[in-house]
Amino acid sequence: MFKPTMLPLLAVAAVALQACTYPQYVSDEYRYVPLTTFAHDNRSYRIFDKPSAGKLVITSSLTMAVSDTVIRNVTFDEYNNATAREKLDAAVAAYLASQGRKCEITNASQIYDPQWEFTYSCEIKYTAYP
Repeated sequence: MFKPTMLPLLAVAAVALQACTYPQYVSDEYRYVPLTTFAHDNRSYRIFDKPSAGKLVITSSLTMAVSDTVIRNVTFDEYNNATAREKLDAAVAAYLASQGRKCEITNASQIYDPQWEFTYSCEIKYTAYP
């Protein structure tokens, strides 16, 4: 028999099940890419950047990502507190600029809630040696 006190347990179970379905693509593409933590606009993000491929994955901090998922599951998607795409665009642009790169975002796609993959193209700087 279901009891309202079981909701937190159900939310944790839902998060655990979602973790089991993690896409193979992310694991294959970003397995050896170091994690960078980046703060922008009073939020913390985790970024896995592959400059050689011109792409990165961005997601909210682990705490925020888990709380977003739990809230959505507990409220049966009635309350969605996921980070807006516009905020992710701004965070990616700020991250690339903070790395000293002058880049343009060329594409973005959600690969796994709440993870987005961005592709970008950067201005190449040449140094002339005498």
